[in-house]
Amino acid sequence: MSLEKTLAAWEGNTVPRNVVDAILVAAGQSRRMGFDKLFTPRKGKTLLEICLRRVLSFSALGRLALVIPAERFSQAAALASRLGIEQKTCIVPGGRRRQDSVYAGLNALSEGSPFVMVHDAARPLVTCELIERVWRVALEVGAAACGLPSRDTVKEAESGQNWVRRTLDRSLLWLIQTPQIFRREILQKAYEALMRDTVEVTDDAAAVERVGYRVQLVPYEGWNFKVTSPPDWELVWSLLERGDG
Repeated sequence: MSLEKTLAAWEGNTVPRNVVDAILVAAGQSRRMGFDKLFTPRKGKTLLEICLRRVLSFSALGRLALVIPAERFSQAAALASRLGIEQKTCIVPGGRRRQDSVYAGLNALSEGSPFVMVHDAARPLVTCELIERVWRVALEVGAAACGLPSRDTVKEAESGQNWVRRTLDRSLLWLIQTPQIFRREILQKAYEALMRDTVEVTDDAAAVERVGYRVQLVPYEGWNFKVTSPPDWELVWSLLERGDG
């Protein structure tokens, strides 16, 4: 569906179908965890499956690129088969850096839906409501990212030392998360420039910003943290098991 038809459908209160392709990034090495946090099961489920099911609940979803470590291909293929999504899912080996993995997913999707969502599978508590909220903003402005306004005072330190260089204005600071959703041509242009210039960034919004596009932040107060350490692992499963996630 073209961008014009998507806008018309949304304005008519119709939920468009197949207008947002997704890149689910699950290619990390889990070094801080000590084991593969996304593929290690607990009570018969994995965080990857939980995250994938939640992304699939977004009704406007088109095709999906699942970016994983190459050695996990058979497990990812089995998961896609069990969920019955083989036809809409391409399984892609990840790269050395996160941005390499996202670019691989973007290339695997090729030309498709007018929007592309990027989400880190290590944030398995994502909800359909959150995805839709970010997409509503992206639909209007072209680029949107989920985030949390900083509640803490943030200080900038001197390079390589713990001496405070300055205190930043907390009212202007956000902790950026995923999902992030962009018009396809914006994200494609951003990643082509990123790879051409051999620049490294830590999220997709930064790639988009450096080629001149503005990204609107979408506040979200719910559980959407990134699982990176053993305490995160215990917390996310505790929330899931008691139905709070």
